[in-house]
Amino acid sequence: MTDTTPKSINVLISGAGIAGPATAFWLSRLGHKCTIIERFPSIRENGLQIDIRKEGVEAMRRMGLLDEVKKYVVDEPGTEFVSAKGKRVALFPKIEEDKDGKQGFTSEYEIMRHDLVKVLVEASKENVAYRFGISVSEFDNREDCVVVTFSDGSVETFDLVIAADGQGSRIRKMLLKSAGVDTDQSINMEIYMSFFRTPRIPEIEKLTKFYIGTRQRLMMTRVHSETEGQVYLAVRGHIEELDDALAKDVATQKQVFAKLFKDAGWKAEELIQSMENSTDFYASSTHMIRSDLWYKNRVVLVGDAGYSPTPLTGMGTSVALIGATILAGEIAKHGVDNLAAAFDAYDKTFRPYVDIVQDIPKMVVRGPYCEGGAKRRFVNLLLSTATKLKLDKVVQTLILRSNDPFRIPEYPELENVSGIKA
Repeated sequence: MTDTTPKSINVLISGAGIAGPATAFWLSRLGHKCTIIERFPSIRENGLQIDIRKEGVEAMRRMGLLDEVKKYVVDEPGTEFVSAKGKRVALFPKIEEDKDGKQGFTSEYEIMRHDLVKVLVEASKENVAYRFGISVSEFDNREDCVVVTFSDGSVETFDLVIAADGQGSRIRKMLLKSAGVDTDQSINMEIYMSFFRTPRIPEIEKLTKFYIGTRQRLMMTRVHSETEGQVYLAVRGHIEELDDALAKDVATQKQVFAKLFKDAGWKAEELIQSMENSTDFYASSTHMIRSDLWYKNRVVLVGDAGYSPTPLTGMGTSVALIGATILAGEIAKHGVDNLAAAFDAYDKTFRPYVDIVQDIPKMVVRGPYCEGGAKRRFVNLLLSTATKLKLDKVVQTLILRSNDPFRIPEYPELENVSGIKA
């Protein structure tokens, strides 16, 4: 009698953020042995508010986890642009339950990053081995397996290695080098951001507050609980100074951001004080990750490691969830004896959509970054006019391109292991 049991393979996934556990969720349910490694000593509790949009919502629905996500949704009624004196310039309310699936600046599924990671880890941990405090030092990517050397010196062999280790992915860099490619096509958007949580600031409502400063500075606050809020500082330019700071310690990074924002107006002094007291401060450049190479032999990229669209798009989380679903779906469809065809289909199916997401409108990249007062007054006038003429929904859907037609393909093989119909 012929054995019809699906063949199981040994999979290593680097990165316990969003793309890694989402991919492991599917592959483990398909019967594969999955190990996730994470260089941090545990699941990271840091990270601020993120959102799930468009087909990212569909990806969570297919996993059967959408109701679990809803338990953690942040109650945020919309986005308010404010003046230097804190007065309302414009209001963009959340677009709720739109029959055409349109979403605004505030998504229907706003969630703290660590809550979404927790949902994904909880859903996968029974069938996935998680190993912390370890990373990939090097690998030998052969046609039939990958021999991995870990940071602790141990060596193991896997049938497949999936890089889900973020926009600074070391595995992506090693993969490119192994293919004889010096660099990828990633782009520095020349925008630098810092993020941190703070005790809830008095008089700050649950609305996202967005302030446009001069000298290309932006400040944003959000509230996710009765006791805590979040602060986002963004500045365009100062490339050499900020790149130098990012290579140094957190104290240096805080000093540089404090210097750049000290006279920005609105609540700058208060937010700088909160930054200095914060224990989860994080700063980064805004790089769009682009690579012609998503896979080679038995190593493949998923999520920010392969195609981070930057926080400017609001689509990083969704793109990671969609990518994980399509990668797993194509592996299931083609079978583990034909991984090359699966990876090729993953690339051809998903890359065109990633290209669309990464084609960020100039109004997003440059529009709100005002060097002088004249441009700021003009931008605020446009925002105010949109509110007065009740064009807020139109503006949001245009900027966020809510009408894109992309849909995750149907994968009966995934339906069979999830119990959820597409």
